[in-house]
Amino acid sequence: MNEAWVNIGWANNAVRLDLKRVQGCSGLGVMQLRFHVEASCRDEAAAQKPLWFEGRLFAEGLGSTNGYVRQLAVEDSPVTLHSLAATTNFMLVADVDHRQLQVIEEYRTGGMKFRLQLTGTTMNDGNLERIGVGSIECELTQSDWAAILEQMQYRRLLLIELDAPDANRSYEFKVALDYYRDAERHYLKQEWRLTVEALRQSLAALVGKTADEEDEATDVETAFKALRREAHKTKVGYSPRAEQVRRALKFMCDLGAHPETAETTKVDAYSTLLMAGGLLHEWQN
Repeated sequence: MNEAWVNIGWANNAVRLDLKRVQGCSGLGVMQLRFHVEASCRDEAAAQKPLWFEGRLFAEGLGSTNGYVRQLAVEDSPVTLHSLAATTNFMLVADVDHRQLQVIEEYRTGGMKFRLQLTGTTMNDGNLERIGVGSIECELTQSDWAAILEQMQYRRLLLIELDAPDANRSYEFKVALDYYRDAERHYLKQEWRLTVEALRQSLAALVGKTADEEDEATDVETAFKALRREAHKTKVGYSPRAEQVRRALKFMCDLGAHPETAETTKVDAYSTLLMAGGLLHEWQN
């Protein structure tokens, strides 16, 4: 049901809340779900009284990932119905982040279903009084949900999140992970060349080497030719291929050792940070 009833004092069903539509909105680092609600006065007990609503948003239909999403708040509060049979519109909003949408998209099999669990208060004879509010169920078709994702610009973002690898796998892996964390710190400080230089150290440490080793183009070329010859004889699995990726990525990061900081840009630092992070994640398997 896309509706809920508000009970005020002894007056049951004093206000009807009717969910009209749902929109998405893009923000700075977060996005927003906006629920357009129409309130209609059905009893004199609700007329001329300010109503404050709040609540919690729940996602349903996602298997074991069902549950709480975010707090709901009224954009312009309070809501006031000035007379019997009067109607007014207000907005319930919930901020969501990219990680939450990523989880939803991972487990969603079709449309989307939300439950808005609402509570509220009103002013009665100068005193705040709790009012009873039901839940609103909101079911969106797959096409409606796709449109909301587009409004939130979710599909315009390339988002990569990886679990932190286990640093206790080996001494070499721990050292490589420490260098990677140094690279993250340099990136936050907008030190692009130092970011890539730290990644260079990390990729070398993975195999127990120093950054100044295997820094020639011939090293990468020789290793590639050897792997290609082996591939003609037998099936080459992921591990030797990952080692070839490490060599090539290490060669790319060797440019970070260049003393001219202007040579390494933000795009260089960001792309190599993502690629090295993915390789570290693969290396622990």
